[in-house]
Amino acid sequence: MDAADRISQLPEHLIHRILSFLPTPEVVRLTVLSKPWHQVFTSFPISEFSSSPFSANNSDRSFEFCTFVYNSLLRQCRQYRSIPRFKLSVSADLCRSHRYSVQRPLPPQIDELIIRCIEQVTQKGVKELSICFRTPVYYRLPEAMLSVTELAVCKLAGCLIEGNMNWPSLRVLSLKRVEICGRRIIDNLLFACPFIEELALIECNGIDYLHLSGLRKLKKVKVKGQFFSPIKKIEIDAVSLHTFSYSACFYAKTDIDLTSCKNLEVFKFKYCIITEDLVQHLNCNFPALKVLVLHGYIHDIQRFEISIPLLEKLKLSAPNLSAEEAVINAPRLRSFKCYMENIPPLISLNQTSLQEVSLKLSVDLIYGQHGEGFLEYFRENLENINQIRLVTLLITNNSSTIINKIVRKVSNPVLLGIRNLKLNTYIEGMRKEGLALVDDLFCICRPESLSLESGCGSNDEFMEILCKKLVDRVKHENYSADTQVKCWQRDLKGVKIEHLGRKGYWEAVTGHAFLDSLRTLESEQKIRFVFEW
Repeated sequence: MDAADRISQLPEHLIHRILSFLPTPEVVRLTVLSKPWHQVFTSFPISEFSSSPFSANNSDRSFEFCTFVYNSLLRQCRQYRSIPRFKLSVSADLCRSHRYSVQRPLPPQIDELIIRCIEQVTQKGVKELSICFRTPVYYRLPEAMLSVTELAVCKLAGCLIEGNMNWPSLRVLSLKRVEICGRRIIDNLLFACPFIEELALIECNGIDYLHLSGLRKLKKVKVKGQFFSPIKKIEIDAVSLHTFSYSACFYAKTDIDLTSCKNLEVFKFKYCIITEDLVQHLNCNFPALKVLVLHGYIHDIQRFEISIPLLEKLKLSAPNLSAEEAVINAPRLRSFKCYMENIPPLISLNQTSLQEVSLKLSVDLIYGQHGEGFLEYFRENLENINQIRLVTLLITNNSSTIINKIVRKVSNPVLLGIRNLKLNTYIEGMRKEGLALVDDLFCICRPESLSLESGCGSNDEFMEILCKKLVDRVKHENYSADTQVKCWQRDLKGVKIEHLGRKGYWEAVTGHAFLDSLRTLESEQKIRFVFEW
């Protein structure tokens, strides 16, 4: 193959375009490749600055940070006619000696830096502006920032907005932990920014009623409530709306009116009270709905029914669902993910196009309701949903005891049809329970894969037990009829251990290498055991 460096031969503006999709730290790392690449970074017109590297020790390095940011920005302003993107993130750790107050939300040098930076990037026609403050007091935005004619993307966090925003070219607006002084500011936003396509309001104060209308290009709205300032009503009148996502705070009640949004395709409703009226409203008013996520507390529903013709993905998380019957009537449904403490006795699922079903169940709770009939009850539900691909089980100490108890009582257990099993185990300090759990699980199912996440519960301890069993397993030719617990070793032909690398690829490791690396395994590392039976 030709080993020539073709990327370096591209024109500089194309290289800058490619690098614009990477975070600035990644761009900096590329400077070690060669001198030309170092020059590419020094001429890179996109500015992203974070105070995190300056907050590593206990000293106050705010002046050093300000000098670095401003000098870097001045160099770019001299070299380029435009700066397409500017991002600034300031944390409280940077200014350890500063005494925060409403009158002085930031040290004077940081305040002056922000004003100068905004003046510079505004003159250079900045199109994407992101400013984030992780400080105890909201920072009041300077007037110069409220009027940037060419601004297309604006993301603000930890700020205070008092004046009217005049961004006629704005397409994307994200406000996170922002104090909004008065409803008139939102009303003015609709008038001054008519071309908004995406709007996100995350944990913002000062909004009790959100009414959006007249935005002909609005496609996506995301709202997350704030504990001290809950939103009482959301009303959106936009035929173009494609995606709506709302997360309440501690199941606060919020009235949602999207009746005019007939083209809505994605509806996500999280940490809310789910009523029968809401479900019927979804069934009757959104014929184009393709993705539905309901996560919350279901209030007094005897018969739970989802009937949406074009629905393709359904995620239902309702731990307290006590309906006697659940009906999912969606001919085009491809993915069904469900978490509940009790599966309704009658669950009907139209399976003409179903490709994936995920169930997340707590063994303890189901056993408490069905006793010794747990396995039979579980099997009946799997037969009703015969396209099962993934089951997530919550295995506590009590759960492992329950599974062992059931397996011991069944002389010849019929295998559950589970292809992919995902576990969260809580058996810390109980090695005997862990050893028994491995045998019991493989006695009731022969999964194609078993997935765990390091640092979650006692998954690390369980993985060590499982891996040692796999490494030390001995194939026996003859098994007596009463040794069902270890019969899985006879059926196992091979196993492959994989972990998800930083680049998103599954990387295989040997059993011995995995055991050696367990002590240094990073938290939230995804591990997968792939079995051949």
